[in-house]
Amino acid sequence: MKKVSRIQRGLAVAAAAALVLSACGGGSSDDASGTADADGVITVKLGVVGPKTGPASLYYKYMDQTFETFSDDFEEKYSVRFDVISEDDQASPEETARAVSRLINEKGVHALMGPPLSGNSLQVADVVQKSQLPWLLPGPNADEIINYDVQPNWGFMTNFTNQQIMAVLGERLWADGQKVGVVYSADGFGQSNLEHLKSWAEENGHEVTAEETIQPGASDANAIIKRFKDSGVEAVFMGITQGADTATVTRAIEQAGYQPSTIMTTGTILTDYKDVAEPSQWKNIQIVDPRNFLEGGDKWVLDQVRETTGEEPAIPTNNISTYAILDIYAQAVQEVGDATDFEAVRDAMEGIETVHIGDLTIDNPFTAEDHVLYDDDPANWLTYGFDEKFDLVIKGTAAECVEKGC
Repeated sequence: MKKVSRIQRGLAVAAAAALVLSACGGGSSDDASGTADADGVITVKLGVVGPKTGPASLYYKYMDQTFETFSDDFEEKYSVRFDVISEDDQASPEETARAVSRLINEKGVHALMGPPLSGNSLQVADVVQKSQLPWLLPGPNADEIINYDVQPNWGFMTNFTNQQIMAVLGERLWADGQKVGVVYSADGFGQSNLEHLKSWAEENGHEVTAEETIQPGASDANAIIKRFKDSGVEAVFMGITQGADTATVTRAIEQAGYQPSTIMTTGTILTDYKDVAEPSQWKNIQIVDPRNFLEGGDKWVLDQVRETTGEEPAIPTNNISTYAILDIYAQAVQEVGDATDFEAVRDAMEGIETVHIGDLTIDNPFTAEDHVLYDDDPANWLTYGFDEKFDLVIKGTAAECVEKGC
């Protein structure tokens, strides 16, 4: 189990800088040798792949924002500079495969970050593992991306996995023997949410009372909610990719006068939900997350992104995860002294003693059998609700909310 220290809460002081992914995407500088220059700075050629364009562009933007905000931070702390070579995969698995191939075989990158979507990462997982490059995964959460039967394993996640969040959500959804209904997106994200939640339920002696799919861009979910009501569903889980589709479901809940005792969803609601929903529709929704968005180091990352970019963090969970994986990788490169010694850097990442996220520290994040930053202990997760402005409000730990309700 990871030890997460959240004792120190003061704002850490770090320099913000302006290295934007798009500004670095055309190629690499001659200084990106992966070894120290005369000033002792190691310049890493980092390949970044994600959907710069298209409807899923937020999943690229969070990486862009994090680099823009913190590029100098890692140089100051670890003498590691990132020379970013970016590729637009347009959220297409075929384009992802081509982009990853270019970065590995033509650009000669020292490490790979992304793709941020789980389905696309699964598409290239075997290729990246065979390349034996450190693989930085701050966005995806499909457990299958990291196959521990392959050793040494090159993938490192700083997001939680589907299995982890479903374990935490499952304890809450089935508390007190509630009947559970699941509405999920008709895509890889939604299907993965459903499968992992049903798997956890089966292993723990529960069953899903009703399951319904929602198509992207659906105009209403009234029939879905009617079937939930008719089935006696008391707890609803929304495993939905886009905030707009989540809004379609919550609007139908309100219109039907349906009042389930528990409504849970994922952090995807933080992206584009607020602008297409009303406060009355989100007042009873809750999410769980191992990060503290309201204080300490996690909040510091988000505040720095806002201050530097003048924008809201594109996907707050993943802005934090991106900072974390860069901190881990930069520490490893500093320790080894040569980013081109891939095996040594991988080993150093596996042996990192402490991840630093502002004033938040997470000790001993990885082992050979565990390349994921967080665990599934509900005591280490927080439950959030929303106020009328859609600002997050902490209800308690996930464990507390299972025990006494929130």
